[in-house]
Amino acid sequence: MYSRKIKLIRALVENEKLSSTELMKKLQIGQRTLRAEIKEINDTLKKENVYIHSLSVGGYYIKSEEKEFIWEKLEGMISQSKQAIFPETPDERLLFGFAWLFFEREPVSIQKAAEKLYVSRTAMLQTKKQIQDTVRWYHGIYLESGNQGMWISGKEEVKRHVLAEIINYWTYGSILIERVITFLFGAEKYGQYISFYHVLSELLAEHGYRLIDKGIEGFSLDVFISLMRTENDFMRDETHIYHGNSCVDAASDFLGKMGYIISDNERAYFEQCLMAKRVLYTLKTEDKAGEEYTAVTEEFLAGTDRKYHTDYHKNQELIFKLSIHIMKMIWRIQQGYFETNSILKDIMNRYEKEVEMAEGINPILQKEYGITANIHEVCYIAVYLKAYSSHTLKAVVLCDLGEGIADNMIRQIKSHCGEKIQIQDKMSLAEYRMHPLPVDLLISSSWIYNVKLPEKTKIIYVDYLLKEEDLKNIQEFLLRSEKENREK
Repeated sequence: MYSRKIKLIRALVENEKLSSTELMKKLQIGQRTLRAEIKEINDTLKKENVYIHSLSVGGYYIKSEEKEFIWEKLEGMISQSKQAIFPETPDERLLFGFAWLFFEREPVSIQKAAEKLYVSRTAMLQTKKQIQDTVRWYHGIYLESGNQGMWISGKEEVKRHVLAEIINYWTYGSILIERVITFLFGAEKYGQYISFYHVLSELLAEHGYRLIDKGIEGFSLDVFISLMRTENDFMRDETHIYHGNSCVDAASDFLGKMGYIISDNERAYFEQCLMAKRVLYTLKTEDKAGEEYTAVTEEFLAGTDRKYHTDYHKNQELIFKLSIHIMKMIWRIQQGYFETNSILKDIMNRYEKEVEMAEGINPILQKEYGITANIHEVCYIAVYLKAYSSHTLKAVVLCDLGEGIADNMIRQIKSHCGEKIQIQDKMSLAEYRMHPLPVDLLISSSWIYNVKLPEKTKIIYVDYLLKEEDLKNIQEFLLRSEKENREK
């Protein structure tokens, strides 16, 4: 951490010499970490021809004639640390460095990147390798390297999609989003983003869009990143026809009050981003997918039934909901929009058969559209198949990862608890904040905060893919409730 380097330098400036043991105790780190920290500091200081020196017996010191200069350097570091946002872990360096590269017009050298991220050249080389590995997740963008450095290549529209998804994926549900936006654009822009996010959440609800929480944040980032790219003169070559969307119009009007001029081409881009988002669930028949996507869904389910001796194609609710999902998935793939699945490994490990079934969508997509769904998208379909592998029941839980996962949670609960529990609705946390229901029990897959609950409402936190322990906790709650009612 940057603060640890400050503490290390201060200790050596204030003392004639310190042993490895003394430094490790002061910093609460091990020998290996201590050596790495000192190497990184020396890599930064060597251009000034000053160093932290080592003793043959295992201690460290700074030459007396160099202490004044290093003290001045230390004061600068302290001042900088008070006003700067910088990454403090390897994962943060990956996120900050990757996102920053999108806004660099010229090739970036390893040294320049190391200085930007406050790390050594060695650490930056490791971060570059992580970026190279991560960029393979996304089609249409590349990390290029040359004699003068590295840069991100690809179409501008794809860059915007990828950058928004990277930030959403790495920061969702954490305060890290404040730090990365501040790092990239400054504290004032983060304030603008938060204002827009809150307004957009309300606008989406007002206009009938029930997105998952991650989708609300993702759409907010789509719009925000697009504004920041345009503001920095990274212009889109693509032109889209704006069909008209009341929610997009309302959002654009709000942005206009913030000083942004939103063209019809930008509105069309926002419209497409919104269309690509996954919904929490859909009940309104007017929201159904078109015949084209319903036909794709029916072909996929019929093929699955023939191969695996299942009975999915007769389930009209599944066809209705999965058609909408597949329609949006096709739009996402065609537009270069990326949707990462935060519980990918769990789904692959626990729903192996359904993942295998879901992969059957790709031959149809290849035949009809010349596209392929990646493993993240395939696993979302697998959850729908798992959810509808048993009898369909009308119910709701507090879930922010989409309709398929929410339905699967409901079926697991009903399967174990039967008619003893009546689940009344399924909502995202954002929705529940706006419209809290006076229920006896909330079964939630995410932490509930900033919500004033009725006194009688209890919470049971569960895994997205309910474990036996989760189901046992729900059953025990029901038994206790029955006992309390009998005793009244």
